[in-house]
Amino acid sequence: MNITIKPMQTPEEIEAKSVVHWQTWREAYDAILPTDFQEGMTLDRCRFYSQIYPDNTLIALDGSKVIGFLSYGDFRDSKMQAGEIFALYVLKEYYGQGVGQRLMEAAFLLLADYQDILLWVLEDNKRAIAFYQKMGFCFDGQEKTIELGKLVREKRMVYRKRDVA
Repeated sequence: MNITIKPMQTPEEIEAKSVVHWQTWREAYDAILPTDFQEGMTLDRCRFYSQIYPDNTLIALDGSKVIGFLSYGDFRDSKMQAGEIFALYVLKEYYGQGVGQRLMEAAFLLLADYQDILLWVLEDNKRAIAFYQKMGFCFDGQEKTIELGKLVREKRMVYRKRDVA
């Protein structure tokens, strides 16, 4: 397996990322979110997101096949100076092969100016929580309830860079 991590750039990469987003959304959330809601996350909707937010997205390639992506940027709450991981998805067939870790490590480098990097995760997404904890994130006590076909809780996690003496 020859995995490459790079910024998403071409129309072909945007389309491939859209397909990965659509497929991985189903793989990650079919057991967590209601079927009716899941059916609303169409490929066209994923294309829309990919086209309006093409910047700050890294893709993972196995050869020329897009197999995952990570979107990052400034934390959306301007009261806090931090970086944020907005989305991280990897095709299920690549779970456990280090793809998510490589995407996250690349994002850490791009967010190097921030002391803290934050993300939100569904409290029922145990696999994602375990991965983020392995990457050094911990819960910071912030939670919110959002509507995703039903009311679900999201918890905020933070990765705090350690000062090197």
